[in-house]
Amino acid sequence: MTIKGVNLIKIIEEMRKFDPQLESQAIAVFFTVCLTESADGVSMQEIAKRLDLAQSSVSRNVFKLSSVNRHRAIGIGLLESFEDPMERRRKLVKSTAKGKRVWSTLCDLVK
Repeated sequence: MTIKGVNLIKIIEEMRKFDPQLESQAIAVFFTVCLTESADGVSMQEIAKRLDLAQSSVSRNVFKLSSVNRHRAIGIGLLESFEDPMERRRKLVKSTAKGKRVWSTLCDLVK
């Protein structure tokens, strides 16, 4: 196995520490938010477009990665979603302080 392959496995292992059942879609949503977010956040529509997923799948995975999941249980706390102040029907997503720390740790693993 190459060094890059080992690093990718380490990244997946780090993400699965939060939830051993964490799916690849959730990991992809987290990576997409971290790679594309601006100060205002990134829209769920944009995430869905970039990952070629249904918006409902993006929403479900964002909830899974949020502080409180869709079942009102304590979540992972890496992302937060909120209403776009300019277009109230649209949801924006940002990484939390914890999400930023995790992203930084993951980036260090591939260096």
